Amino acid sequence: MAPSLSKANSGASGLVDGHNTQSLISLEGSNFAADGHVFLTDVHDNITLTPAPCASSADKSISIVGSFVGFDAAEPHSRHVVPIGKLRNIKFMSIFRFKVWWTTQWVSSNGKDLENETQIVILDKSDSGRPYVLLLPLLEGPFRASLQPGADDNVDVCVESGSTAVTSATFQSVVYIHVGEDPFNLVKEAVKVVNDHLGTF
Repeated sequence: MAPSLSKANSGASGLVDGHNTQSLISLEGSNFAADGHVFLTDVHDNITLTPAPCASSADKSISIVGSFVGFDAAEPHSRHVVPIGKLRNIKFMSIFRFKVWWTTQWVSSNGKDLENETQIVILDKSDSGRPYVLLLPLLEGPFRASLQPGADDNVDVCVESGSTAVTSATFQSVVYIHVGEDPFNLVKEAVKVVNDHLGTF
């Protein structure tokens, strides 16, 4: 996996299997930005950003890939709830799990309005040029992630193993961020990149 970006870096690009890839997601200072447009603010120092290492080997048409969000905790635990940044006044569509086997749609514009057990978030594009932004919580080893509302409009990621015997303090890829101009292609491309990353579907 590619090294984590520091807060001074702004995006990353590379050549994988002869195919150029570029990430438009950056962590600049204490802000997450998509193609230079801020979408999450007040990001804490323990949050890391790592560009996706490659586009899907099955579809070389993907020239823009996203980045993985991780974090470092002070101590290993089986469950962590960590803010990844504040979301304010950006319209979003999300899907959250309200029963074990059932999900439904939810829309709003601030981090405090998210529902617990959110499985996917798509931020609306802006007139100033910010593309659609997808936030997708993932599995990392024995841990599963979901998004939820945090204090003061923070978007919190909840990472849990389900067993007190399974603990960790460092995570590299609990949320995947992807950007694009078409919300339908955005989801398709993100799934292809995550497929390569997880190798599970």
